[in-house]
Amino acid sequence: TLFRSALGNTSMVEVAKTSLAAARPTPFTFGVFLAFQLLQYVLAVVMPGPVTYGLRVPSMNGYHYPYRCNAVYAWYVILAVLGTLHFSEIFPLYLIRQDFGRYMSCAVIFADAVAILIFLSGYANGTKMRMSGNLIYDFFMGSVLNPRLPGGVDVKMFAEIRNSWVLLFILTLSCAAEQYRVDGSVSINMWFMILAHFLYVNSCQKGEECIVTTWDIYFEKFGWMLIFWNLAGVPFVYCFQRSEEH
Repeated sequence: TLFRSALGNTSMVEVAKTSLAAARPTPFTFGVFLAFQLLQYVLAVVMPGPVTYGLRVPSMNGYHYPYRCNAVYAWYVILAVLGTLHFSEIFPLYLIRQDFGRYMSCAVIFADAVAILIFLSGYANGTKMRMSGNLIYDFFMGSVLNPRLPGGVDVKMFAEIRNSWVLLFILTLSCAAEQYRVDGSVSINMWFMILAHFLYVNSCQKGEECIVTTWDIYFEKFGWMLIFWNLAGVPFVYCFQRSEEH
């Protein structure tokens, strides 16, 4: 078959071993991934920004959740940090591309852990709502609406705006850095994707205040579906074509 001819003399066992080795997280990759999450959280808490209010939530007796919209300032800080780390060679961005599988596994594990913790928190603090009684469905859809971290950070909005799209751009940059390291140049295709992802991510960060009244924030519960897609799916799936561009 075509698949077997592509493998050549390599056995499926060898392919599996190589794949597992490339996807196995290390303490270093997990540390880098968690450091990125922590930096994003700290910036969300401390950076200045206008406060806007979401729609009235019926399950909260019409309460307006406040949202400090400082994602755009955090985004610029992240870009400055990335530039400093890369050009000082403290942490060249191509290292992310070289360990793409390991970071993807970190994101998958992190997303699943967050989904479990948030699902259980709905039972622990009595904030679960609109439960169907089907455990699998309820875990998929979620038990809570707007879980929050200390500092007033909405976890759902954090995942949708700050994690998913910013991480996507970082992964795209890492692919470009690896291409330049290997080939000595960056292709037109890669420059196009860098521009496209930058414009999209930049608009998301600048328009953060427009998100607070959307269906995702106002009504859709924060379950495994949204958590996994935003913490792991969006960045690592949407940048996948760039990872092969060298």
